[in-house]
This record gives sequence, C-alpha cells and structure tokens, in this order.
Amino acid sequence: GDAKQRVQDVLGDDFIEAALTVDHMEGAVRVTGFAGLPDAARSRADQQYAYVNGRFVRDKVIQHAARSAYEDVLHGGRQPVYVFFVQIDPARVDVNVHPTKIEVRFRDGREIHQAVRRAVHGVLAAPRSAMQAAQSSGEVQTGDALSQNRFNNDIFKRNQPFPVIHPAQSAINLVANEVRDIAQLWSPAPSVSSEVNPTFIVTPSALPTFDESATWPLGKAIAQLHGIYILAQNAQGLVIVDMHAAHERIVYERLKNQIDSARISSQPLLIPATFSATPTEVATAEAHEQTLTKLGLEITAFSAKTLAVRAVPTTLAKGDAVELSRSVLAELAQHDASRVIERAQHEILATMACHGAVRANRSLTLEEMNALLRQMETTERSDQCNHGRPTWRQISIKELDALFLRGR
Repeated sequence: GDAKQRVQDVLGDDFIEAALTVDHMEGAVRVTGFAGLPDAARSRADQQYAYVNGRFVRDKVIQHAARSAYEDVLHGGRQPVYVFFVQIDPARVDVNVHPTKIEVRFRDGREIHQAVRRAVHGVLAAPRSAMQAAQSSGEVQTGDALSQNRFNNDIFKRNQPFPVIHPAQSAINLVANEVRDIAQLWSPAPSVSSEVNPTFIVTPSALPTFDESATWPLGKAIAQLHGIYILAQNAQGLVIVDMHAAHERIVYERLKNQIDSARISSQPLLIPATFSATPTEVATAEAHEQTLTKLGLEITAFSAKTLAVRAVPTTLAKGDAVELSRSVLAELAQHDASRVIERAQHEILATMACHGAVRANRSLTLEEMNALLRQMETTERSDQCNHGRPTWRQISIKELDALFLRGR
C-alpha cells in the first residue's frame, strides 16, 4: 500500500485523523509524511518515526528539527507525534556509523535540519479552521496529500523568505485586507468604576465588513459565555473559542513579525511609570538595555532603587506598564548571555502577549467577537495559544444531535 495506508495500519485511524500531510522540497532534500496535530501530542516520545531513503533511523538532527518546529504550539513537556520520510542523495549521507545501521551521519546536518523544520513549520502555521471548512465543503479530500498541499499553497504563499508567510485571498472567502488590527479595536471604556469589569468600545467604521452570506470557517458569533468563551455558528455546527487564548496568540504572532523585521514599535509614555525595583531588576534593566529597546521597552534607572518605564510597545500601550516591565525583566534575568537570543525573545514576547491579550470576564460586542474570529482565520498557529492549549473547538450538528438523542 501507499505510505498513508501503511501508517494507518501500524499507528491506527486516530493517528491519521489527527495528522497533517507533509510534502516539502528544499534544495536536494524532500520531506514527506505526516505531522501530528499539537492536540495529539503525547507524554512520551513513542510515536516519532523517521526514515532516510527508506531506512528507519533514530537521528538527533531530525528529532531536534521536529521539536523546534513544534516549540510554539506544544503544551508543557508534551511530545509531538510524526512519521517523516526524508529523501536525499545517498552520497550526502553515511549509513555506516552504527553497527545496526540505525544511525546516520549527514554531510550537511544544517541542510536536513532546515528542511525538516520548515516542512513541519509550514503545515502547522496554516489555521486549521480554513482547512476544516474546505473539507466539509468538498474542496479538500481528507488524507489527499496533493489536495491538501494545493490548499495550503492557496492559503499561504511560499515564495517569500521563511518564516514570513502572508495570508492570501482564498476560495472560501478569507479576505485578509478586510481584517483590521484587533488590538486597535479594543480600548477600555471611559469613566468605568474600578469595581466593574470594563467593557470594550469599538469604532464601527474600523470593523471589517461582515458579509451575512459568507461562509466563514469559524462562523458568526452569536453569544459570549461567562465572559470567557465566544460561541459562534458555522456550517458544521457550533464553534467555542477561548477568547483570551485566541487573542494572546494573535498578539504574539504580531510581535514576532515586528521583531523579525526590525524592532517592535514603541510608544513613549506621557508620564513615566516608576516603581520600586529590586537590585536584580535594576541590574537586569541596565545589562539588557539593547534587548529591551528591541522589544519596544525603555526602562531606565530613576534612582538606586527605582526604575522608570518611559516607553512601551505600541501594541500594548493600554496595558499596565509596570506589571509588563516586571514580567519582562524577570524573564530576561533567567537567560544568560550564552542562550540563543531568538528563543529568549520569543519567550519574552509570549509573556508580553499574555499581558496584551483581552482578559476573561470582559464583555465584548458581537462585532468585536466577529473581528476576533476573522483575525484567527488569518493568523499563523492560531489553533493553539502561546502555551500550547487549544484556542477553539468544533462541535458538529451530528454530535449535538447525539447529545439530545435526536433521530433515535
């Protein structure tokens, strides 16, 4: 049988149903196979299979590449599941480095690492809501590698330097240019008592045009549950969205894109926010001044025991500047100079995104809920929050019918 059938026979239907098809060519390296969804991750690394030119291997380069691709979407110490087939010129790999041939040595390990990482990163980046909507409408056949690959290419144009992937207008009416910056839609309502959870106001003209006849993958918002979840209706049934987790991912991806391009844009504070700082916080602010600037923060010593926040990231301008600064300084203090700055930055950006995301128990209008849903549909990795937890769940009409014994 073909690769899919063999994988299904060995690992079962559950694996195939929770896996994305991988088919990526980079230079002289081709990576095919199946990458498990983050939701399918396991506590042990017991479903990780890699083959090089048809031979099963245990290779640290491939393992590390796969793990790094899942880094942003896995919860805690969970392990991804995958089956990868790597094809490369036999002259570029030594298969005689282990008596049982289970290990190999690549002539250019970086080439393999990059190919595997980009292959997995690419399929994980595409929002699954769009894929699900296309499958239900018959545009994509489940498990059809060619169709899925074509669909992914429709959604994300791959001709840009990785990892910058731009949403494109697709056949399922994902009109990216109608989606506005969600962070700019929300601002605390004026003159609200501190004892009352502030609502969010929005300028109607800033909202994306909502087409009642459009088939949106995450559907149309119909209600908010306990100030935590958004309930939406789509063609398949009911969509439940954790609004804080979803917005946290959106802010995080925006911050990453900004820092990749140069530095995060900052906004000076009219009146600097001062706070009593520990010796560690003062030392960290002085030692990491350049990093803080790149992150859009300006924190300077006001006195020997006081720090002043003079500028914050524009995206997070309406948040608590002192709380944000303390959190970022705490993260920076844990990273020594030898650590890879990119990883440290992403961890710090995740902390910043958590502070910038809309909080639970906030009342949102239907327009604001719909704006968040549209942004999710065009944001990379929007199916998981920064901590690897799911941001939304689909409950089909069939599942709802079963709950109420309809048709029995």
